[in-house]
Amino acid sequence: MKMKEGFVDYLKSIGLTEPLLTKVETIYAFFDKICPDDIQDIFISDRPEQEKRIYLSVWFFSKRYAMEAKQFTQDVDNFDILPIKGRVRYYNIEKKKYDFAKATQESELYLKVSFDTGLYGNLGASQENCDHLRQIMKKYVLANLKE
Repeated sequence: MKMKEGFVDYLKSIGLTEPLLTKVETIYAFFDKICPDDIQDIFISDRPEQEKRIYLSVWFFSKRYAMEAKQFTQDVDNFDILPIKGRVRYYNIEKKKYDFAKATQESELYLKVSFDTGLYGNLGASQENCDHLRQIMKKYVLANLKE
């Protein structure tokens, strides 16, 4: 299955090269086969390092699941899938030079999410990717806070 056009646009907007785009497409195809829901969103976790962006993991989200491919730039595949609907117990936000409205070249945003299963997820963003992480947080973390 081919990735949604919006996913490709997002990946290009944060600087993914063609080889990494191809890798993300294969990861998407894997999760599309095993996830019982339609995959609705994508997020690349990254961090800045010496004027460069380091890509850490790729996340996909459906209405009920979060899926992560850890260290997707490496040769070994390491995949997680986690039910998230109504299961977020706690989240922590750490931000640097980010006003939660519009990212700058110096912006950084880090999100740690804890689930009622005892598992947790770490997502990070730099530059314009902070705005995308903010949207992911609202749609999949805040919407799934356990009461």
